[in-house]
Amino acid sequence: MTFDSTTMRLMGGVPGQQLFLYRTADAAASVGASGYFNNAIAEYNLSSGDIVLAVSGFGVLPVLDALVVSVNATTATTSPLA
Repeated sequence: MTFDSTTMRLMGGVPGQQLFLYRTADAAASVGASGYFNNAIAEYNLSSGDIVLAVSGFGVLPVLDALVVSVNATTATTSPLA
């Protein structure tokens, strides 16, 4: 599946320090893949340093991941929050 902007919510902050909540039936590996959040760059002003709390596998076997975003031009990559 792909990113669905209707299930992403901005919880607060400013660019580079925003916190988002996102839920999807997609697998955690898909959500964490490079490029998954590309459309959120324009739709939500997603930028490097933002954090996405992603509930993947929603409705099946949900998993919560805290992901830190890195944006390079039009590509968003994420890494687990350590």
